[in-house]
Amino acid sequence: MRRFLYPLSFIILISIFAACSREWRDPDTALPAQNVSVSTILASPDAYDMSGVIVIGKIWRPRVESMGVTENGVEEFYTVFTLADRQGTGIDVYVNGEAPIADGDYIRVVGLFRKNFQTQGEYFYNRIEAVRLESWSPNLSYWLREFEFD
Repeated sequence: MRRFLYPLSFIILISIFAACSREWRDPDTALPAQNVSVSTILASPDAYDMSGVIVIGKIWRPRVESMGVTENGVEEFYTVFTLADRQGTGIDVYVNGEAPIADGDYIRVVGLFRKNFQTQGEYFYNRIEAVRLESWSPNLSYWLREFEFD
C-alpha cells in the first residue's frame, strides 16, 4: 500500500506546484484583446463594440482633465488623447488618472473599445477606455504590419 501511496502523493504535490507556478496577473489590467489597427476599428465599429483591443500608434493632443471632487475631498483626474496610426487616422483614448505621456510618443494601448450613443453633436462617440499603456518604438515589423492594412 505504501508503494502506491508515496508515488501518488508525489504526483499530486508536483501537480499543485505546477498549478501555482503561473505568473500572477492583476485582473484589473488583464484583458483578453486582439491586435487591430485604428482604421479597422473605425471601419466597422459595431464588430468591435465592447471588445478588448490592442492598438499601436502615435499620441496627439494629450490633455488631463478633472472629473471633480470626490466625497473625501480628493480631486480625480483623467487623461484623454488621440492615438493615430501612420496614415493619420485617429481614435480617442480615455485613461483614468494622469498618464505619463507626451505629444508625439509612440505607445501600445490595451483597452476596451466602446461605441457610445449620445444625443448631441456626433451621434456615436468612438473611444478606447485604456486598461494599460505600454511604451513602444516603431520598428520594421510595425511598418510591414501596417502595410498589410492598406
